[in-house]
Amino acid sequence: MKTIISSLLILFLAGLVNAATFSVGGKDLEIPSPNGFSLVTQEMDAVYRLSLQMADPMNDQLAYYIPESDVPVAMSGEIPSLERYYILKVNKKLKNMVIGSKDFVELKRVSKRQNREILKSVETKMPSLMEKTSKGISEEFDVDVALKLSKMVLLDPHYETDNAFAYSMYINYGSTVEGSKEDFIVSATTTFVNGGGKILLLYCYGPQEELEWTRSASKAWAGMVMASNAQPPSHSSGSRGIDWSKVLEKGIVGAIVGGLIALVLGVFSRFKKKANKAN
Repeated sequence: MKTIISSLLILFLAGLVNAATFSVGGKDLEIPSPNGFSLVTQEMDAVYRLSLQMADPMNDQLAYYIPESDVPVAMSGEIPSLERYYILKVNKKLKNMVIGSKDFVELKRVSKRQNREILKSVETKMPSLMEKTSKGISEEFDVDVALKLSKMVLLDPHYETDNAFAYSMYINYGSTVEGSKEDFIVSATTTFVNGGGKILLLYCYGPQEELEWTRSASKAWAGMVMASNAQPPSHSSGSRGIDWSKVLEKGIVGAIVGGLIALVLGVFSRFKKKANKAN
C-alpha cells in the first residue's frame, strides 16, 4: 500500500511542476499537465496553428498537450504524427457560472439517461462544422482538405466520483487530401470535472485499439486536476434555467472537433511522405 501511495504522490508532484494557471470566468485554476505530456505553445508553430483551425463554436480550448517525445519535432516547425494527445476545454456559457455539487449530480443523471439521444442531435450539426474546419485548414496550409464525420459509437459512462464523470467513444472520420481518400478511427474519452465550481472538459485521444488507455489516462489526469483545485460549493450561482442536455451536446461536439487533430496530423504526415518519395 505504501508503494502505491508513493507512486501516486510522485505522479501528482510531477504534474504540479508542469502545472499551468488558467483563468476560467474570473477564477484561477491550476491544471497539471498529464504525465509524460507537454503543453503546446506558439513556439511549436505548425502544431499550434493546426490546433487553432479546429473550430469549436460551443467551447473554448484552453490547452492542448502532446507527448514530450514529440516536442523537439514540434519545436522545429514540423507536424509530428501524433497518436495520443489531450485537450482541455470549457463550455462558453458555463465558464462564467459557478456550478455547485448538487447541479453536478443533475448533469451526471442527464448524461446517463440522454447521451445517445443527444448524439443524434449532434450528428445533424456536423456537416456544416466539418466544412468550415476543412476550409480553414486548406487556407492555412495551402492543401486541399475535405473532412467528414462518418460514424460515432458512444459508450455508457464508465467512471464517476462526486466531482467527475467520464464516457468514451469511437469516432470514425473520413478525409480527402489532394484527392487521396482515407478513413480514420479514433478512441476518445471525455471527462467532465467540477474544479472549484468550474466545469472543465478533459479530452483524451488515442488510436482505435487504445480505448482502455484513454480511460485510464483520463482518470489519472482528472484526479490530478481535482487534487489541485478547491472543492466546489454545494449550491450554484448564476446557473438558473440551464438545459443540461445542451451542455452535454456541446461536450460531444468538443470531442468530435478535438479528434480531428489526430486525423489531420496523420493524413498530413502520410501525404508528406508520399510527396517526398515522388520527388
